[in-house]
Amino acid sequence: MKKVFPASLLLLALTGSSQAALWVDFNSNQDGGGNSNTAGDPSLSAAAHNNSGWNSYHANHEQIAEFAPATYATSFALTGAANVTITPAWPNTTDQRVQQSIDRGAGNDNNWNDSDLNLVTDFIGIDARTGNGGNGNWDGAAAGTPTLMTLTLGGLSAGSYNWTSYHHDTENVHGTFRVQIDTGAGLTQLADGVMTDSSQGGNPTSAVTVNDFAGMAAQGSIYNTSFTTDGVNDVVLEFAPYANTAVHAQIWGMNGFQLTQVPEPSSSLLGLLGALLLLRRRR
Repeated sequence: MKKVFPASLLLLALTGSSQAALWVDFNSNQDGGGNSNTAGDPSLSAAAHNNSGWNSYHANHEQIAEFAPATYATSFALTGAANVTITPAWPNTTDQRVQQSIDRGAGNDNNWNDSDLNLVTDFIGIDARTGNGGNGNWDGAAAGTPTLMTLTLGGLSAGSYNWTSYHHDTENVHGTFRVQIDTGAGLTQLADGVMTDSSQGGNPTSAVTVNDFAGMAAQGSIYNTSFTTDGVNDVVLEFAPYANTAVHAQIWGMNGFQLTQVPEPSSSLLGLLGALLLLRRRR
């Protein structure tokens, strides 16, 4: 009897299961998170709430000097180490109060019933309220002006990448947001994202509270996309909350992200795959 292997399993056997990846957890100085370095690379500052196994980006809340480029050593070249820089920016506001780095306390964190609490307890993000220097309400169309945050990825080698980011607040921040990307040819709008929360109440109150990653996935607050780089231009991701109701729909955040390079089979592996397929045909 012939054995029939799924093509995906065959490719996995040929290429191996390992992939070049960068996982970054955004950390704050609030609620016991620890004070970050006042200057320098945010990846080098110890953070009490950094998620186990993840790289840290540690910045003090609403402190412009803290949001500096962070450098991470990766294997994105697939043949060796490559340094990648991560730089957040708020390009259409100047008030430091827009620049969020929030960590929640135990009272809210107790509503999270899953692993990796250190990932979701804190986030980097936006305060769009006019009273805090933001641009206020924006409906995604003609009404209002968005309050933007960009995340620039520098030094990526040419190739294809999968992006997964986490958008959750164990307190009350929730809502939808716009995502755009620029890989060198200008901004392109992607699918909208969702931010979820864990705690009852808030203004406005969310329709659904979420207390685990399965709930986040069901509600759409684990955001997935993919893109291709040319190895020359930086990749810029731009985020803007559809900020339509104060207060908790006018704040937005990202807990962290996972960036994975999609490996491409080498020519020799493709040749082996072709030989195996030919052998199957002859049987």
